[in-house]
Amino acid sequence: MKGFFSSLSSCFTFLSTIPLGASSDGIEDAMRHVYLFPVCAAVIGFLAGGVGYVASYLSFHPVIVALFTFTALYSLTGINHLDGLADLGDGMVTHGDSRRKIAAMKDLAVGTGGVGLLVFGLIATYTAILSIAYISPLSLFSALVVGEVCSKHAMLTVSLRARAVHDGMGSLTIRHTTPARYLMSLAITLVICTTLCEFPVGGVGALIVSTLAALLLREEAKRHFGGISGDVIGASNEVARIAALVTLSGVLSWMHS
Repeated sequence: MKGFFSSLSSCFTFLSTIPLGASSDGIEDAMRHVYLFPVCAAVIGFLAGGVGYVASYLSFHPVIVALFTFTALYSLTGINHLDGLADLGDGMVTHGDSRRKIAAMKDLAVGTGGVGLLVFGLIATYTAILSIAYISPLSLFSALVVGEVCSKHAMLTVSLRARAVHDGMGSLTIRHTTPARYLMSLAITLVICTTLCEFPVGGVGALIVSTLAALLLREEAKRHFGGISGDVIGASNEVARIAALVTLSGVLSWMHS
């Protein structure tokens, strides 16, 4: 049991800004337990969604509720995955072969493609949260939990049996995302999506759409770079969250109408 909580702590340290004091080899430990990513994601979503729920309960305008929720979400998750989204944008708009695109993706400077994709991602995330904030406090809370769980599972979808374009965090994630661990993550994600979503059909729909979004991103990455990197895996978190939240916005609006 002590080992389980130690591994869970390592996953939290890797996926969030929550300081749980993981050991120096915590990243390697987190990678060996990637199937716990959805569990960590549920806690992150619970905290961010809780902020939104309380703000709604206090009768703040939905625009402000969404702002509080959005701020809480990125305060908890940090900007590592946003950095991956920006790097992905730079790599995709670079002309030339895969080596030039990978070099652009690894460049510390952020170009027009990176800024454009980053701004689009942030606006899309906020807009999706805002649309759900107009529905009900419970809808917002459950959507944040489900959206975060789907986004973390999507990182494993991108990594499963993928080809790493270079050594680094991406190759480490790919190496440890085995079919067995992926299926364990899928099972945990499905349970959370069907039990914690306000309407189970919304949770299943969010999981399906976010997984398809991750698979599409994976194919685009293969076309541009010849494989997957840590930046691509990080970007999949943002893309899948947007896909899940947009899906939930539509389903929840329909169910409440």
